[in-house]
Amino acid sequence: MSRDTIFDTPMQTVAPFEFNSEVALVFDDMADRSIPWYRQVEQMSASLSAEFYQAGSVLYDLGCSTATGTIMAAEVLASKGFEHPVLVGVDNSPAMCTKAREKLDGLYGEKSPVIIRMEAIEDTSLEDASVIILNYTLQFVPPLRREALVRRIYSSLRHNGVLIVSDKTTQSHTDLSRIFIDKYYDFKRANGYSELEISQKREALENVLIPYSVQEEEALFFDAGFASVDRFFCWYNFSSFVCLKR
Repeated sequence: MSRDTIFDTPMQTVAPFEFNSEVALVFDDMADRSIPWYRQVEQMSASLSAEFYQAGSVLYDLGCSTATGTIMAAEVLASKGFEHPVLVGVDNSPAMCTKAREKLDGLYGEKSPVIIRMEAIEDTSLEDASVIILNYTLQFVPPLRREALVRRIYSSLRHNGVLIVSDKTTQSHTDLSRIFIDKYYDFKRANGYSELEISQKREALENVLIPYSVQEEEALFFDAGFASVDRFFCWYNFSSFVCLKR
């Protein structure tokens, strides 16, 4: 796994963050060191997926990046006895899709249970889904387009299907938000990121990653029609939700 050193040298101008080939090369290390409990949350998402996946339906991983979570879901479904489950990973980054396919080829060869689509998640076809995963992706969708996306996801799900979402979130009081952000930067420091890296990454993500509050995210899901919205993970300014369609 290549180490993330993208922001470790001073930049005269910090460009907006994008999921390009440079990021794809180090993404797995970046996610492990930048997203609290990243692999555990992906594993929890995979485990929940197996509880709601319906034979003959499709599991979509929207914003699948390098397919870490998609592969976990495929493995859990196989362990639960689902034969030939259909999993589709969608990402609009060519570099991320290439990395995902390399992983899948290395693990499964020509017998991969996962199809990777290089498409925008807002445009991709969603058909006969029982599980849709949206981990650390909704936060990158422009706010004005989030409602339409979540409504389309809801309409694509089977009865008793679920949407699983993880995002960075803000808090209801600015003082608490500031404290949680400080705890998050402590987490990044503990994982070897320097003050320069933290500062430049923060600048690169400004106006690219736009977090909602927990209450705003919950309202978005309820307004789309989901019967229940429950958090299954929370760490300071990161939250994960499972949204059930009845």
